[in-house]
Amino acid sequence: MASAKWHWAVVLLAGVMAACGDVVAPTVTDEIAGIDAVDDTDPADAATDVAADLPGEVSAAVCPGGAGCPCQDDGECDDGDPCTTNQTCPSGTCTAGSALCDDNNPCTDDACNVQGVCSHSPHSGPCEDGDPCTVADTCASAACKPGTARACDDGNDCTKDVCQAGIGCVYLATDVTCIDENVCTFAGACHLGQCVAGKPKPCDDGSPCTWDTCMPETGCTSFAVPLSSDCTDAVHGGRCWTAVAAPLTWLQARAACHTWGGELAPVRSLPDNSFARSVATAACGDNNAWFGLSDHAQEGHWRWSDGGHGGYNNWSDGEPNNAGGSKTTDGEDFAVLASDGRWNDVDGATTEPCFVCARPLAISCDDPKGCLVGAHCQAGTCLPASATAACDDGNACTADACTPGQGCAHAAMPDASACGVGTCSASVCIATSVAGKEPTSCAAILAASAATPTDGLYVIDPDGSGAIAAFATYCDMHSDGGGWSLAMKIDGADPAFGYDGDPWLKPIASGTGELGGKSAVLPSAWALPVTSVRIGVLDGGTWRWLTLPVQATALQAIFAANKPIVTAAGMPAWEALLANGSLQTHCQLEGFNVATNSTALRIGIQGNNENDCNTVDSWIGLGAKSNVCGMGDKPTAGDMACYGGDNGDRAITTFAAILVR
Repeated sequence: MASAKWHWAVVLLAGVMAACGDVVAPTVTDEIAGIDAVDDTDPADAATDVAADLPGEVSAAVCPGGAGCPCQDDGECDDGDPCTTNQTCPSGTCTAGSALCDDNNPCTDDACNVQGVCSHSPHSGPCEDGDPCTVADTCASAACKPGTARACDDGNDCTKDVCQAGIGCVYLATDVTCIDENVCTFAGACHLGQCVAGKPKPCDDGSPCTWDTCMPETGCTSFAVPLSSDCTDAVHGGRCWTAVAAPLTWLQARAACHTWGGELAPVRSLPDNSFARSVATAACGDNNAWFGLSDHAQEGHWRWSDGGHGGYNNWSDGEPNNAGGSKTTDGEDFAVLASDGRWNDVDGATTEPCFVCARPLAISCDDPKGCLVGAHCQAGTCLPASATAACDDGNACTADACTPGQGCAHAAMPDASACGVGTCSASVCIATSVAGKEPTSCAAILAASAATPTDGLYVIDPDGSGAIAAFATYCDMHSDGGGWSLAMKIDGADPAFGYDGDPWLKPIASGTGELGGKSAVLPSAWALPVTSVRIGVLDGGTWRWLTLPVQATALQAIFAANKPIVTAAGMPAWEALLANGSLQTHCQLEGFNVATNSTALRIGIQGNNENDCNTVDSWIGLGAKSNVCGMGDKPTAGDMACYGGDNGDRAITTFAAILVR
């Protein structure tokens, strides 16, 4: 019965519609396909008809077409919204599509109505015009208008700051003057984007009996070096020290030190710092004290008031900050020693309740070519010498003599000449040894000798009857206590002695044991225990030496561990290894296995013109691996300095030796 009722209902509906003249009744198929001949009059159907009548749209009744809708091809992915487009079917599901009316203009509000008609209304506010050389761009009249020009300032006086269209800020290195010249210092100039300080102007009156210094206000000044007997105060590091309780500015305190015959104390090492603080505390209690450090001559370049060098510093956290100044202008130029031993910079108007002075002890003024010794300074004058010069070079195989006006000379003795413990060969004393009874080291020979043996080649056997065979090595029996055994010789042009080379790490014997000659590694490098290391540099035919305290089972054990061991010889001692060694005065790192981003040294010191230890541009040492100054990994021993070395640029390859005791 239900089927019959439905049949007659359809017939009745068809009749009614036929009564409406020529209007054709839509079919179910027509409605689904969106081909309505006449819109439905029922308000409830209006929305469906609008969507269905738009061209190219598919009725949501068939497939919603929204993101995630299952699909087989892109044609099935129309979500029925006239304001979206570009829906696709990449992997069996429809994408969300994009807005139909986006005009890509940041200065319009895009809209779309139900008929799919776009509109673009201008708005105001910030925008980005795409030019990196403008900032604060704003919308006006539906367009992004450029704002103000971008300020490109990196705060570096050694760069020209420009903004290039399409690129943005560019900083170009210049070569202009960055620090003005004054009476004490030549002008500083820019190099590769860095401000390189000008060199100090010479303040040397030619007398060994005066101490010469400089200040911008007064220029060069000199005062007489006193006798050591005049020091009634504390003695430390070859200088006489005193502290005075008086409220003075730094310049006033310095003048008072000059009256005393000295300078505001230079503090070039941790022991100096501790001693200065103890002297100040004894005289003034736990109060701040002036000492001899200032960047008054050149902003940012701290120098000792006695004109000497040294990179040690003990600044408090965040200091020096030059409060009230800039990179090139004065603010706080003078260093003060706080009660805890740390340093701070303060301005020139500040008074402190204490100051520490130091002056050198008596010094010799002998003429090295005059054949007389014993001359000394007194009140700025060199008193004459009275004794014959001692020209003994410690070598029993040379005949020593002095000629007035020429100085000492050392002529070779004939080969086979007796030299106390053996015979001479090519100016070297070759010690006589008995097989199987060789001493274990040069120090053992010295300890067993009634008189100091001569320097020269000796046969030693560190492990007696062990696996290491006896070998000949140079022994220094006189210098710094004597008993030094040669362990290594390094030709700075030999790449095998770079930082990672086998000679530093492996027990491989090579070369011969005399002091000169070619590179060598002797068994003493891995077979002798070490309490001190003595390094020498052959400079212009003269050996120059530096002793470093360090304890290890052997020399090579220090390097195999590859851990830094800090020493405190100080910048002047390292520079003295060469006739005119050069280093930058900031960020000095010294010792064994000293490695930074740019340089690694097995033994040596590094420096920089900035307080940045990872960009060093100078070093003195042995076993180098370094790319400073454009030299690649050359040399492996020597002195490299550029961009402000205190004695100028250097690229020196040296021959060096390492002795152990």
